Amino acid sequence: MMVRAGTSSGLNARKNASRTASPGFSLLELIVVIVIISILVAVALDRLLPYIDEAERIGVLTFESQIKSTLMVAAAKRIAGGKAASISELDGSNPMHLMLETPDNYVGELRGYDKNSVPRRNWYFDLNTRRLVYRIGRRFSWSDDNESMNNPEFEVRVAFDDRNGNGRFEPGTDELYGIRLQREAGSVWLVGRDSAG
Repeated sequence: MMVRAGTSSGLNARKNASRTASPGFSLLELIVVIVIISILVAVALDRLLPYIDEAERIGVLTFESQIKSTLMVAAAKRIAGGKAASISELDGSNPMHLMLETPDNYVGELRGYDKNSVPRRNWYFDLNTRRLVYRIGRRFSWSDDNESMNNPEFEVRVAFDDRNGNGRFEPGTDELYGIRLQREAGSVWLVGRDSAG
């Protein structure tokens, strides 16, 4: 019996020794791990957040191209239908009326409003200036250099050779070149930081 009692107390001593040998993380080790993880997250965010800004810019450029294509089709239909004179009706018009589907972030036509009341990352048509405007979102990147940039604004314009100098397209007199979506503001943001610098 003595041998058994000695064996059992030896096992208890080994269990107690193994418990004290591995106490887990100390407070200092936990702080070091948190600091390292924080640095890695900060570096990752610094690298990834500018891509969100770039995606917004590319989205606006893509939609600008879609509007240009829609305007060309609308002008071609009028010319093919023998209604070239009606192209002048498109001058200063809202190009969203020609789109098969307007984007989900188009808030509509606005007049007499506070521009800052339009939510960021949304399109609207300004009835006062006859311009289609995109309100730039808040920057995700940590640099503030884009905060002062103007919102992109676009105007639909008839391109023609004004032979009589009256400033209006006249089918019998002026030579029609086509219709264009002209950038009136926000070109710096649309070009992008890398291209502009």
